[in-house]
Amino acid sequence: MDPEKAHDSSSTTGKRRKTTLDLQQMETHQKHERSRLRISDKQFAKARLYMREKILRQHYNTVMELNRKKDVVSLILSYPPMNSMNKERHKNWVRDVLKINDKVRREKEMFSTGKTEVSSETIKTIELLLNHSLDDIEAYVPPMIIQKMCDQTVPITWPDENLPNLAVNFATRQILEEIENPEVQRIRVLGRDGIRVISAVKDLPQIQQSFDIVIQVDTSSDIEENIATQLGFSLNGGKLNEFLKTKSFLIFLDDYFGWTNLYEAGKEWWNSKNIQKIVCITRDREVYSPTMTEDLLIRLDDHLLSWELFCLNIGEILHLSCFLHKAIDLIEKCCGHLLAVVLMARALKRLQFDFSVWENACYMLSLQHNRSQMVDRVLCNTLAFILGRCSDSAHECLKFCAFYMERKGVEKVDLIQEWIKHALISKFEEGERIVGDLVSAFLLESFDDQKGNSVRIRDEIREVLVNSYFLYRGGSGLTRMPKDEAWEVAFEIHLMNNKFSELPNSPNCPQLSTLFLQNNCFLRAIPPLFFQHMPMLQILDLSLTKIRSLPHSLPGLAQLQTLLLRGCKLLMELPPEVGELNNLKVLDFEGTEIIRLPVEVGKLTNLTSLKMSFYGDNDDRKDDQYYSSRIIPRNVVSNLFQLEELIIDVSPDDKRWNSNVKDIVEEVCLLDRLNTLQIYLPEVLLLNDLWKNASSSSANISGMHFRFTVGSHMKHIISRVPLDVAAKLGEQERYLKYVNGECFPIEIEKILGEATALFLDRHSTATSLSEFGIGTMKNLKCCVLAECDEIQAIVDTGVNRYLSLESLEYLNVYYMRNLKSMWKGKFQWGSLSCLKVLALYTCPQLTTIFTSNMLFSFSNLEELVVEDCPKIESLIVIHNPNSAKSMLKFPKLKKMSLHYLPRLVSIFDGLIVLPKLEWMSLYDCPSVKTLYPEEVQSRDLRTITGEAKWWEELKWNDSECFGPPNLDAIFVPIYWDKDLTTQLAEINVQHEARMQETEPSQ
Repeated sequence: MDPEKAHDSSSTTGKRRKTTLDLQQMETHQKHERSRLRISDKQFAKARLYMREKILRQHYNTVMELNRKKDVVSLILSYPPMNSMNKERHKNWVRDVLKINDKVRREKEMFSTGKTEVSSETIKTIELLLNHSLDDIEAYVPPMIIQKMCDQTVPITWPDENLPNLAVNFATRQILEEIENPEVQRIRVLGRDGIRVISAVKDLPQIQQSFDIVIQVDTSSDIEENIATQLGFSLNGGKLNEFLKTKSFLIFLDDYFGWTNLYEAGKEWWNSKNIQKIVCITRDREVYSPTMTEDLLIRLDDHLLSWELFCLNIGEILHLSCFLHKAIDLIEKCCGHLLAVVLMARALKRLQFDFSVWENACYMLSLQHNRSQMVDRVLCNTLAFILGRCSDSAHECLKFCAFYMERKGVEKVDLIQEWIKHALISKFEEGERIVGDLVSAFLLESFDDQKGNSVRIRDEIREVLVNSYFLYRGGSGLTRMPKDEAWEVAFEIHLMNNKFSELPNSPNCPQLSTLFLQNNCFLRAIPPLFFQHMPMLQILDLSLTKIRSLPHSLPGLAQLQTLLLRGCKLLMELPPEVGELNNLKVLDFEGTEIIRLPVEVGKLTNLTSLKMSFYGDNDDRKDDQYYSSRIIPRNVVSNLFQLEELIIDVSPDDKRWNSNVKDIVEEVCLLDRLNTLQIYLPEVLLLNDLWKNASSSSANISGMHFRFTVGSHMKHIISRVPLDVAAKLGEQERYLKYVNGECFPIEIEKILGEATALFLDRHSTATSLSEFGIGTMKNLKCCVLAECDEIQAIVDTGVNRYLSLESLEYLNVYYMRNLKSMWKGKFQWGSLSCLKVLALYTCPQLTTIFTSNMLFSFSNLEELVVEDCPKIESLIVIHNPNSAKSMLKFPKLKKMSLHYLPRLVSIFDGLIVLPKLEWMSLYDCPSVKTLYPEEVQSRDLRTITGEAKWWEELKWNDSECFGPPNLDAIFVPIYWDKDLTTQLAEINVQHEARMQETEPSQ
């Protein structure tokens, strides 16, 4: 045990013993003191009361400490793999804590009447319960994090808006588990998103089936009276008590402030023969709650546990927003699995800046298994990802540990010698390195025993490796396939990211359920009989290969449920035989060159997801046997009545699509289960058809994830918007791209009321975004405006005076010929208050970005880019310099890039506005001769870029608060004879590395 931890433990135990001693000796000590000091009866009674109250406070603080530990343990046990381990010891302990709580409540009631004292037996029991060992839990969750949770010091700031979703999902899971626990009847959820937990739990089918009564009650007035009113009873006469005593009920109390003791509410309702629960929600974290008013307290902040674990093991890369979002996605796909989270974090730490690997990790975690042997799907997928990147020797050494190592472990030296003996490795030094790597990866656990330094393999990892016959060779650089014997015993085969060009002719795979062959760029053909002996295959991934066709043995895959052909650019035909795959649920050929969809696809009535890409119109192919006047045959889409996701990617200049799209829209509107739709609509009126027909059917656009491209345009016209920006838009839940528009159709305004992302491209008449009904854009988070030549201001309050773009986080503007200012008219308080990134490119008439009356709304701005805007002289137009200097500006701004601004003279006129600045880039801004020291005083500033000559000649203005800074150590020169974008990308990599090195010390 750590000495400091041991000291804290002994100190706490000493305090508890002193409390016991006080209780046992208080009367004797007081009598002795009374006799010695000869104090009066009144003084003695007063001193005695003070002492009793002091001891009571200590006692109840100890009880609260015990309950906090109980709540934390209960929460951790709801996470995999803790929820599948033998946790009876912890369950019994929680049961004992609830029993002592009941005893303390009774003693408290009697104490308040002066009939009894707190018994020393109770205090001794509490001491024993507080010393409950968490060794098995600490093998997964470090004591440091457990202590933070017990102390309620888990950070309550959310670094990303998606984190609350994790907390809500995991809290919902915990409540569902506790509903099965008869000892826990009263649960309180503490946190601002508690109401979302209520909604999630209340709507679950198992809840409706388990309870006779499920109601939600307001707590602003008498709780029992509100419950009686909802159920149609009066509190008088006892009928409510008799009714509830015979029912299984789940009562949600909204906005519970803790003033009402839940043990006093409805004393006559409870019946151990029924499932009866009260779940109350307290949104304010600071709300006081009397001791033991509930059996279990769930803090939503504590459900950041898996996030805390991931951050602890990955390091500081997560300050990059792209990795931050992907990390949350990873944890969600891990289902909070504590072991999987740590394993994945440590594996990704070695590949920090390779975003494609992170995406592959998310993909691997999402894979489904359908075999009974897969006792832990998440851990299986995690190990598949990790072992696919291990060396062959490390992989074999770990398998040896799984099959032959004793559970108690073995000394490292003995293990390495066994590896050498079995010819897994040749040198002792190699074994030492592999042991170190496996321990570092959390695949082996290092511990010290009496013999020396030893290791053991975790039971969960052993179980997966022993019971799962997998062939992991993904990313191994194989040029030849593994031997046939390996195929015969495998349940899953992972051979992605290799270099082989041939597959076995007809491998015998009687047990194979999953086959991953994606990202094999040298694989050009599949043998005709390759699938002949794979009767159990359910998942097949051939994405990003060079195959030109699918073999005739494909229909033999009677159990196939998922067929992935993404990015197979040489694949031009989907064979009709695909219609014989009756169990197929997912068919994905996005990014292919398929010419038309075979009519036989209409037979795949079990499909829930269909993603398609089609080759564009080409007059030279009119006589081709595969060519047809219809891309998608009539009635195929409407036959797929179980579709939940439909993506249709077509070339905008494909005449076949333009002539048939109206029919497709009508069929799409018949899909009652559809919740995700991507489609290209050449005319705005088709959007009206989609909206009108969907409204009259069961489909609901307002609750749907959609990606609509509206407006006729030619594919060969190259967009000036960077691909990464367009890709970010496409990731949004509800995305509208409006191209070559005229006027302001009501259909577009309706969709914008639902959209979270907008790409307005080459609109010919709009003078501002306000003309599209900006007051209805309540959900808009991302907006890109490009080549809209008539737009003069992003927002014009002369058109409407609504609060504008209050949810917008990302605004990118490109090539706006007549844009003069961000805002025209009176600025509305709260507008643009969520904006994180503002990027302005090539706006030749732009003169005003910020004005002093706008600045208070940009408190969340993190990145500012202004490039090729030749009329900009200053970033801020200050109307009243004195009042502006008294305000804090841009408190979160981290990155600022100013390029090709020939008239820019001053950045912020010496205002202290950038306390968190990390990056400043100025290039080709010849009029910036001076800077103010205030503009570069951020302690986080790590990189300044610009021309070397500019930096040498730069002068510092006088400052009342700061002297001229010396920033030569963080200046990085930009060279005029090299590409600016390439240089900035290279410098940014160095910058991120610097931030990672310095972040822990901050």
